[in-house]
Parts: sequence; structure tokens; C-alpha cells
Amino acid sequence: MMISRFQQWRLFSKPVVLATMLAVSVVGIPSAIFAASEGNGEAREAFAKAEQFRAQRDIRSARIELMNAIKADPEWIDARVAQAEVLLGLYDGIAAEAEIDRAISLGLDPARVRHLLGHALFLQGKPQKARDQLMADDIPARHQGYAARIMGKLALQMGDGQLASQSFNRAMELDRQNPDLWVDIARFRADSGDQAGATNAVDEAVKLDPDNIRALQYRGELLRFQFGLGASLPWFERALEIDPNDVPLLTEYAATLGDMGRMTEMLAIARKIISLDSRNPRAFFMQAVLAARAGKYGLARRLMHQTGGAMDNVPAVLLVQGIIEHGEGNYNAAVDKFGRLVSIQPSNRQAQNLLARSLYLAGSALDAVEVLKPQVNRTGADPYALWLAGRGLEAIDERVQAAGVLNRAAVHDSGKESAIAAAVPLGILSGEAQRNPNDARAVVPYIRALYDAGDLATAYAEAKRLQNGNPGASDAHILVADVAAAMGNYDEALDALGQARSIRFSEPVMLRLVEVTRAKGALQQSGETVAQFLNYNPSNIAGLRWMAYAHLETGSWSVAVHLLENLRKRLGENDALIMAGLTQAYTGLGETEKAIAAGRIAYRVQPSSPVVSHLYGLALLADEGRIGDATSLLEKAVTIMPENPAYRASLRRARAI
Repeated sequence: MMISRFQQWRLFSKPVVLATMLAVSVVGIPSAIFAASEGNGEAREAFAKAEQFRAQRDIRSARIELMNAIKADPEWIDARVAQAEVLLGLYDGIAAEAEIDRAISLGLDPARVRHLLGHALFLQGKPQKARDQLMADDIPARHQGYAARIMGKLALQMGDGQLASQSFNRAMELDRQNPDLWVDIARFRADSGDQAGATNAVDEAVKLDPDNIRALQYRGELLRFQFGLGASLPWFERALEIDPNDVPLLTEYAATLGDMGRMTEMLAIARKIISLDSRNPRAFFMQAVLAARAGKYGLARRLMHQTGGAMDNVPAVLLVQGIIEHGEGNYNAAVDKFGRLVSIQPSNRQAQNLLARSLYLAGSALDAVEVLKPQVNRTGADPYALWLAGRGLEAIDERVQAAGVLNRAAVHDSGKESAIAAAVPLGILSGEAQRNPNDARAVVPYIRALYDAGDLATAYAEAKRLQNGNPGASDAHILVADVAAAMGNYDEALDALGQARSIRFSEPVMLRLVEVTRAKGALQQSGETVAQFLNYNPSNIAGLRWMAYAHLETGSWSVAVHLLENLRKRLGENDALIMAGLTQAYTGLGETEKAIAAGRIAYRVQPSSPVVSHLYGLALLADEGRIGDATSLLEKAVTIMPENPAYRASLRRARAI
């Protein structure tokens, strides 16, 4: 499907547009901008070669030829300016600024290169100096669109959405046919929560220039966000056919392969990136990720040191740094890293779990429970989070609450059963929502609190208002789906989730689609949803869990064992659900010893679970010498959940032997 879309764009795009762009930017040897020098013969020959390379989108080779041109005639301003443009394309703001400064020292009017200087300063992280250049009154008309575009990027980086919008609108007025502008607008829209608008913008960029590296790359990034990791690969690979040495593109490609579990390929590309850019921090970071996953924490730490601290506030980096500290037993240091990560991404469940785990091991069980409250107080909580919260509650001697939470962990959170009080009172959230009725950051927690409090009518009204005002935001549709499902309106929930899915087929959307379709009794549709999600996200734990459960339900024991054993390798043996599933699957295969071994572990992790007691009892029942132990476990399951007919039937069978 991806290739066909490329073909469509090639068929219907207008080659004249691209040809015109190239003619304006690279064709021919320009006359001197200023008469310091017009370039000697050797310089002009190298310059011509450079322009040919630029036309072929090979800016690295262009840079070399421009170096030759400058070496042949150091006072040729045109070569200096062209080199600055090329260096900006390579994201080297420092070197670009140096060339611009040299051109100005040779007599070039600074106004004629303010757009380039502003861009160079922007790349260096000098926002105020960049702004001064980009918003100057003397920028020539032909460069004002460029300046406005870079100003939009700068404003976006500074968090000034209003200025970004104004700048991009100005750039649209002046330079609407620029594909790079449409890519920047796409990023702006995505950051604003308008995923549909972002897709439309980047599609326009690809239509204007089907070979634009940045457009192809960002189309892939959006598809990765929308549908999953695998959806992005055809776009990255298409762009790499055009320029196999583009470092930002290689970086995104490698990161995606790594997230898909294709570590060998990721490592090879990371090493290629370093050969192209020996100080590239993301390449060292990716290698550190691989080392940390292999448990080589010392190597991972050394590789992280190679990043030079350039990425220390990036969430993914904080995650790996925390994992390194945790892996080496430095739990207080891990708390610091994971705590910073949670402060940046308060909804990141993995970060919450890791922070809670580190706090628990550092001896701060109460703080661990506090961290896990947002998860525990909602349905669909992660089993590991529930298990960890239960252990934390036991450690602070809240054993009644602990039992309830641990039971939810063992039965895949089948009920709400909020065991821990809400962190923020509803009245406070209501006030925040009323003061900021159009701010999703204030309204969403209020809707969630209404939902948890059982006020579904008000929650539904607020969710619909948010949805109508933000049709391009996936989270708005998810909220409507949650409330509609709680009210028993599964068709509306599915409709809202369908809209959310079209914007971003994320893990939360997948999980909700599974729950709603199962509630409707559409088990086949539920399985198809998980399979489609895993097609693009083959390493996703939640998806793999559900796929394993589906195979357990249909008695596909071998497939279930394969899936669950892989999860066991990744997550360890402290997940009662995984171990209970393996107990059931091995029992179904007649591999009694393996079933008993898995059941023993599951029971050790969660002895109060009726599910675990039942499945472990059935495994023991297959061993003639363990009938008494089996009967005791089955009796325990019936005592905990007497209304379950399957448990009662198993107990009758055991007593009849």
C-alpha cells in the first residue's frame, strides 16, 4: 500500500514545480553577490560541480567541492554563501555561521544573509540571537518566507505556539510551494495535537516534491505514531534510496528497528552514523540501549558518557540512565532518573512502574504506592503495576487493600475496585476545568475523575464537548469511548475508537477496542484487532499478552506457550498472569512437569488469586501423586470465588478421583 501511494504522488505531482525549484536554487554559476571576487577558473569549476551535486541531493559531496572552490579563491563570496547553505542542510550551525561571518567580512551586506544567519543560530540553540536576525526589518523580500519558516521552527522550540502559528502563516503567504515549509507545518500541527492536519500537511510536501528527504522521513514518523513501528519502514527505506547517508533519517530508521527488536540491524546503522558523524549522540545512545538490554550496564554507562550530556533531558535517555542505575543496584540514583522522567511524562506507565520499583527496593514502599495510585485507581491497570502496588501495600501493613489489588493483578484487572484514594479531589479538578475550558490538560483529568466517581452523564457531556472541539486529537475520541462504554453504549464507543484509530492506532486504542469488542461478544473481531496492531508493533507487550490470552481461550496451546515464554524472557517470572497462562498451556499440552513448575512460580507470586490456585490445582491434578495438593488448591479457588461454575466443576472432578 505504501508503494502505491508513492506511485500515485509521482503520477499526479507536477514535475514543473520541482524543476523550477531546482532551477532557482542550483542551476548555473551565479554572478557574484558582491564584487570581492567573481571566482577564478578553478574555483568556478569546483562550484559548478558542487551545484550539480546539490541538484542530485548529494550535499555531502557538494560540501567537499565548495571547500575546493573556497580553497581556490578564499575571497569568493558566492562560494562562502553556498557553503553556508549546504552546512545548514547538514545541521552544522557553527560552521555555517563561520562562513556567513567570513562573507560579511569580505563586504557582503548582512541583510542579504540574515535568514541564513538566523537559521545557523537556531541550530546552535541561541534563540534570542536567532530571533533578532529572523525578525529584522531589512531582510530582502525573496528571503522573508525562509526567515518566517525558521522563525516558526524557533517559536515552536521555545513553546510559543501563537508566534509559531503567525510565523508559519506568514511563510505560507510568501513561500507556499516550499515542501520544507509543509513539513515544518506538519510538525507544528502534530505538536498541537492535530494529527489529521499534520498528515495532510506532510502529504502536501510529498506531493510538491516526491523525493524530499525530510517529507518522506516525517511521513514515516507520522505513520509510526499513527499505526505503529512497522508502518514507517517503507517511507524511511524510500528516503534512504535517495540519500543513504542522511544522518537524521538513518537515526530515525535505526531507532525504529531497535524498538521493533531488530537489534543487529540497529547496531549496524548506529555504527554507520558514527562513521558519518563521529560525535552523534543518538548513535551512541542507541548502542547504550542495546548494551543495557543485554545487561552490560558498565558498557552502557560508557556509551552514554560518549553522548557528552547532549541528551540528558530527553525522556528516552533518562529511561536508559535509570535502567543502568537500577541494574547496578544504585536504587536512589535510579529514583532520581525515573523521577525526572515521570515529571516530564506523568502518564508514562512504564516510567511509573520503574520509579515505583526503585522506590520499593530503596526502602520507600509508601512512596512507591503513591506513584502507582493513578494506575491502580483505574480499570485496565497493568498487571505488574498492580502486583507492585500490592507488595508496597503489604510492606506498609495495608493488607486488606493489598489483597484486593493483588487479586486484580491475577485476574487481569477485571473490575474497577479502586483500593487507593484518589490523589486530587474532584472539586479541585472541576475548578481547573472551569477556569480553562478549552485546555485539554485541565479538562481531561476532570473528565477522568467524573468517570471514576460514577458521574457518567456529566463526564459524557464534557467528553463530547472536548471531542467536537478537537476532532484531530486521538485522546478526545478515547474519552468519549471510555464513557460511552461505561454507559453500555458499545456502538458509540466503537465509533469513537474508530475515529481515534484513524488518527493514531496506539496501544490504549488497541486495548479499548479489544475490551469493547469482547464486551459485545465479538471475539473474532477482538483477535483481528490485536493481530493488526501487532503487525506494525511486533514487540508490544500488551498486544502479545492479549494474543496469548486469545490462543488460551481457543486451546491453541503451542502458540500460547511460544508467546508466553517470550514474554517470560522479557519480563521475568514476577508476572502471575504470564506464569498462570503457561501453567494452563502446558497442562493442555500434557507437559505436566512444566505445567507444575510454572504453577508453582505463579502461586508463589500470587497465592491469593483464585485463577492461579485453580490452574495450579489442575496442573497438579494431572499428577496421580499430587491429588491431595490439587484438591486443596481447587478448594481454595472455590472458597475465594464460590460463584464460579468452572472452579466448582474442577473441584468435583478432583474429589471423584
